[in-house]
Amino acid sequence: MEEIFLILVGIAWALGTPLIAIMALVRTSGLRRQNERLAADLAALRREVAASRAQPLPPPALATPLEDTPVDAAVPPPPAPPFMPEPGPDPEASSKAEPDAIVIGADLPVAATTAAPPVGPPILEPVGAGWEQRLGARAFLWVGAITLALAAIFLVRYSIEEGYLSPEVRVILTALFGFALIAGAERIRPRDDRVSQALAAAGVAALYGSLLSAVALYGMISKVAAGGGAAALTAFAITLSLRYGIFVAGLAFVGGFLSPAIIGSEQPNTPVLFGYLLAIAAGTLTVIRVRGWWMLGWGVLAGSALWTVIWMLADPEQPELHWVGLFLVALAGLFVWASWRRILERENPPRDVLALVWASLAVTGGLLVLAIAQDSGQQTTGWLALAAHGVGTLAFARWTPRFQFVGGLAPALSLAALALWWWTAGGVPAHWDVDRFGWLATCFGGLYAAAAFALLWNAPRPGFWAALSVSAALSHFLFAWYVLRGTSPGVPWGLISIGLAVPFFVGAERLTRWRETMPGGTEALGFLAAGVTFFIGTAIPLELNREWITVAYAVELAAVAAIAAQLGLVALRRLCWPLLVIVVVRFVVNPEILKYPIGLTPIFNWMLWGYGISVAALVVALRFLRPTGDVRLVRSVEAAAALLVFVLLTLEVRSVFQPTTMMTLGASFMERAFYVLVWGAFALAALWKTRLDGDVVALWAWRLSSAPAVAVVLFLQVLVASPVVQPADVGRLPILNGLLLAYAVPAALAALARRWVADVEPDRRLVMVVGGVASILAFAYVSFEVRHFFDPGFERLGFEARGLELYAYSIAWLLFGVALLALGFLRKAAALRHAGMALVCIVVAKVFLIDMAGLQGLLRVFSFLGLGAALIGLGYAYRRLGFDSK
Repeated sequence: MEEIFLILVGIAWALGTPLIAIMALVRTSGLRRQNERLAADLAALRREVAASRAQPLPPPALATPLEDTPVDAAVPPPPAPPFMPEPGPDPEASSKAEPDAIVIGADLPVAATTAAPPVGPPILEPVGAGWEQRLGARAFLWVGAITLALAAIFLVRYSIEEGYLSPEVRVILTALFGFALIAGAERIRPRDDRVSQALAAAGVAALYGSLLSAVALYGMISKVAAGGGAAALTAFAITLSLRYGIFVAGLAFVGGFLSPAIIGSEQPNTPVLFGYLLAIAAGTLTVIRVRGWWMLGWGVLAGSALWTVIWMLADPEQPELHWVGLFLVALAGLFVWASWRRILERENPPRDVLALVWASLAVTGGLLVLAIAQDSGQQTTGWLALAAHGVGTLAFARWTPRFQFVGGLAPALSLAALALWWWTAGGVPAHWDVDRFGWLATCFGGLYAAAAFALLWNAPRPGFWAALSVSAALSHFLFAWYVLRGTSPGVPWGLISIGLAVPFFVGAERLTRWRETMPGGTEALGFLAAGVTFFIGTAIPLELNREWITVAYAVELAAVAAIAAQLGLVALRRLCWPLLVIVVVRFVVNPEILKYPIGLTPIFNWMLWGYGISVAALVVALRFLRPTGDVRLVRSVEAAAALLVFVLLTLEVRSVFQPTTMMTLGASFMERAFYVLVWGAFALAALWKTRLDGDVVALWAWRLSSAPAVAVVLFLQVLVASPVVQPADVGRLPILNGLLLAYAVPAALAALARRWVADVEPDRRLVMVVGGVASILAFAYVSFEVRHFFDPGFERLGFEARGLELYAYSIAWLLFGVALLALGFLRKAAALRHAGMALVCIVVAKVFLIDMAGLQGLLRVFSFLGLGAALIGLGYAYRRLGFDSK
């Protein structure tokens, strides 16, 4: 008996003490609110009194004529005043007033109309809630609610430890405690809503604790009954949250989503589980729709996604995928329904609403994709669910202009599902069905293309839907070709591509009748016409070989530019950028080009046709782009065309010297010489165009193409890999040999560039650099020709020379220096004279330092004799002809 008495006392203390404290707090809160209302009413009354005093008095009434009646009979005697009257005016002053100046009402006091209203006491405004108010009126409430819930838990724990109460009694007491707290919340709600919220939240937590304890700890009820009880309790809590706030709603959906994990089941039932989760999600989203608690929507989305992932991990076979697909599609629809009113508002809805809708559609679609991939695409219901999700997304995007771009999720998710299925299958026959893949790609691409085309009519932006229709069909078709091209060699992909162009052509023809009356119809027409060109252009490489794909992109770029220019569509013209990037990347930095079957015919091979047609297509595109005034795009296309020409020249040289081994590293002497020639010619052509019209693209083409030419010819051909360092076959003829192409012609190109570069380059030092390159190449050519005369095969490596060859160098260098001086005098070019003088000085140094010791007999005499005569002649020329120092 003593223990039972102590238990009852403990219960009374555990329940009574917090309740008494809460009742006192409620009473205090009620009095405080009553005082605030009285203060507000008093302030309002004072404002009304002050406003009435500030109003002016009404104008005085007109005087009525007085009757001739005796004064005593007409006017009764006035009553005695309760106070002493103020002293009247001075009698003398009154007697001096004129009788005609009497005005009726003049004896009224002046202060009655001119005095300002009296200033009342200051108006008291309600005091704002500070930290003390928030701590005392809010924090204490929630701490008290948590304390009550803990009290119930500790009471049950104490009874368990002592063994006083049976499990049934413990669970029942906890449930009664929860209902008592909710009843108390309902009783207190009219007086203090915050206290009622705290009590209701604690009561919901106690009810969940009693239910889960009855199932997980004691096994008092079956799993089925526990599931039904959890659903009923969650529904009750969600309904209760409409009266008691967001915290109760949060506890409801958290408890509802955790209940299946705690209750568990010996035999998992997929339809029951996801039906239960859908009911919880529907109830919570209904509350969110009514109250606008959008933060709870993220919890619903996270809980649903978590349970879907758990289901996929727990049952990889997924025999009941259709239930999960139905759940995800319904969940996406519930999110759209919950936010529909906010979406249709004229003002922009909050960002959290927009983000929640986007996330719900993307997450539910992504979970469907993962489920299909894990199922290896075997169950048709999974694909049907994905199609339903996609169609619903398109419909939602069409009738809500703010979310029109969400329509792109539909084809993106279907492509992701197909790609993930193909990647996870890995070519395993049991997990991969080629025919099924082809039919699915065709169905999804056709479905979304047709749906987007149907939705473009009278849409706010028909161009977007036309572009979506084209992109959906084209992307699914190209992906199907990429996957099936090896397994289905007999499929006529080119004919299929042309066949797909027909419906877009018909749609474009139909749209031409309505584009004048339908806003945005011209833009949609442009995208449909571009789609026709895409499919026709794609048919070319598909029917030929893969090396023609980039050519098709270049042709499509020209077609898009033409359509955009004719229709004046800026959005369609922007499509030229990705096409241009694809063309440049595939033609410039794609190493697979060197593996293409270009043929064995020099020059007239695939390189010429592939790059030539692409360059021609870019030139045609420029014809339509220049009038639009899009300077950036025009210059980019010009730069791409120049780059393709440069690469074409380089690859043609490579194909001439190594037609079958283009991937091999290294190049011969003559191959490098031809690289220098074609690069130098390209740079000179760009320099000429720059002089002609000042084209910026041509200027940079000259700069960027001349740099590698100069680097190769000076560093490799002259220093590192010259014929005297590495043997080279340049031919046996004395002048008409490979040295002429390797050094003399580049020197001539550099000399010509020196004449033009001063007109386009502001930096004069560049003129000197180009002139120096020309002089170095000419000197190298003369020197190597002397060596070639004495050693035609360059069999002797190094710079060693003897006898007549050593003397020949002096004669050749001296004649070359004299020629430069003479040319400098004739052209009045100081640079040429300086180069000639430098060469003559080199000859003088050679004669005195090398020839004096290396030559014998008459060769030594002739060396000095010729040098002396030349020097005397040069001195005479300088004295007689004169020169311009500039």
